[in-house]
Amino acid sequence: MTLHTSKSRGFSLIEVMIAVLVLAIGILAVSKLQTSLLRSGSDANKRSIAANIAQKKIDDLRRFVEISTLDDWNDLAVNSVTSLKYPLSLAFNNIADNEGGRIQPGPINSGNDVFNLSWTTDNYYYNGVNQIATTNAVAPDVAFKLAHVVVSWDGVGDDTNNVVSFDTFIHAYDLSHTSLGGSPSSVGTPGPVAKYNPLGAPDVINIDVDSGKLRQTSKPLPDVVSDENTLVQFEVVTYHQDGSDFIADRKEEFITASCNCELTSNDLGYTPGHVLWDGVNRDDELGYEINKATATETNNDSDAENICTVCCRDHHDATASPIKYVAGTTTGDHPHYKADGSIATVGEEYVESCRLKRIDGVFRAFQDWNLKDITVMDRASLADGNQLQTDYVDYQKNFILNNVASVGGTPTKPALRSPVSMTLGAQQQLEARGIYIDNVYDVGGNPNPASYLTYVQSASKTDRLEVIPFAEVNLTLLAAWASDTPTNVTVTNEDADTVVDPVNDYYGTFSRGWASALNQATPGADITTTMRDDNHGLTQVVATSPSPNNLDDTLTVNVGASAGAITVSGTYEITYPLGNTGSPTISPAGDCNLQGNPSTYTCSFNSPWTGTIQIAVNIKTGQKTKRCSGSSDAFGASGLTTNTTHNFASFACDQPPL
Repeated sequence: MTLHTSKSRGFSLIEVMIAVLVLAIGILAVSKLQTSLLRSGSDANKRSIAANIAQKKIDDLRRFVEISTLDDWNDLAVNSVTSLKYPLSLAFNNIADNEGGRIQPGPINSGNDVFNLSWTTDNYYYNGVNQIATTNAVAPDVAFKLAHVVVSWDGVGDDTNNVVSFDTFIHAYDLSHTSLGGSPSSVGTPGPVAKYNPLGAPDVINIDVDSGKLRQTSKPLPDVVSDENTLVQFEVVTYHQDGSDFIADRKEEFITASCNCELTSNDLGYTPGHVLWDGVNRDDELGYEINKATATETNNDSDAENICTVCCRDHHDATASPIKYVAGTTTGDHPHYKADGSIATVGEEYVESCRLKRIDGVFRAFQDWNLKDITVMDRASLADGNQLQTDYVDYQKNFILNNVASVGGTPTKPALRSPVSMTLGAQQQLEARGIYIDNVYDVGGNPNPASYLTYVQSASKTDRLEVIPFAEVNLTLLAAWASDTPTNVTVTNEDADTVVDPVNDYYGTFSRGWASALNQATPGADITTTMRDDNHGLTQVVATSPSPNNLDDTLTVNVGASAGAITVSGTYEITYPLGNTGSPTISPAGDCNLQGNPSTYTCSFNSPWTGTIQIAVNIKTGQKTKRCSGSSDAFGASGLTTNTTHNFASFACDQPPL
């Protein structure tokens, strides 16, 4: 028998070393790939930031306010906080190599990275023959400039790859077509015309702000996207008529949003956008980034997330910024209140309402709304052609001028607005209207500077109302309503909801200010409308601050009898001293009747009634010696709305027959 044996073999040392070498090479390759990916991602992020800086500079160069100026760009004042040039003297002829605009050349910090900004420019002229542009100075004025904007940063490897550059043309244009003045560098044409379709009264009211110019505010549109978020949007449009067309001169678009925010530690955020006065006109000024308290949006509806990201991040005040979001804030941040009314601390959620305005096509956080006045009236009486509308517009014009600069006539609310007369069982819509007025700042952040007030105070400035940033708004669906005697007159105050059909049924989704006359009474009830004066007033946020500032206004409603329901009744008596009797009559015969003698009479009229009632007798047949006539004293009334009793005094039939 043969015995077979086998011997097991393992891996040799050489095989193990080869395997380890292959594994090491693989790990090294993966590590190299990961490093490349990280570097690539970082490079892409830096390129994005650099491109944004370059684009900002291009926009900055285009925002000149004059064609030419005697001021040297290098001598212009600089904001000590932002390092930006003040804008009042920026001119087209300032634009040169590393000169022009507000943003200065040099290093710009973004997070932990440093970018270097620079630019060069070439001047172009038109030769006047075939209008061919050339860099040769063949004309006295520059037609346009070619700007080459470069942003670079330190990187790894070839530094030529760490550069982003853009080229752009910057045209001179004829400022005589604007209110900015200046000397045009070449013959220009007017800018594009924006046609406008004005909205009508009584829901939208025109305020005349200059010769031929009107301002109106569209109906606010509440959009309740969730229990947590309400967005309220409207436009303020200043316009004029040109033939059969209406042209928008200025269109301002706003969104006011309520958001849930979580307070975080200090980070970068924007100071308030605000209204800037340049000496002859106003413009919107963007806020700038500073390190301050911030927050993040949390638990907001998807339709509100983008708006709330801006709101939560930026709506914080800081000592470093002279302009504040919330009026009355002096140092540090304003308080942020939780839903229970207590002040939030870092890491806690709170409720915020922000005002955002579209500037350069983007909604930016803007200084808070400031409601100055609210007026309640009968909606139907504000229709075009009614005296109440005329009186209300005059009141608002005087109020605005008086509030801003203590000029204009004495602002007195229209006498025709109260009392409102209703008949029993009638229903009608009341309307609340408010006026918001913004502060105006100079380049140093000083509110309502002397040059602005002087301009507004001058009656010779026909556009002084136009330069005031005000919005006259229909607040009916945003204000709170109450009746002091709901047994006589009720008024609706339903929860806000998204308006479904703002054109045809603005008041149909939810009801506020709808009055119902239940009992006849004079006065019937006082109806009061109330509104917070800040952003929360528009977004319907329940009072979170301990002492919200509210404005209110009241009118009286008188309730008369319903149409066809009032009666005038009483007694009468006729004597016949001549010994005869006859059949009395009453006028107006179609509305009145008699019941016997001595007896009663009853008349039925439509309310309100104006007229005369009289009872008479006339006997002109039978014995001549007994023929006679007589009549009662007349009972007359004007505008009678209530049931009335009148007893006629006795009268005799002792006059010659008629």
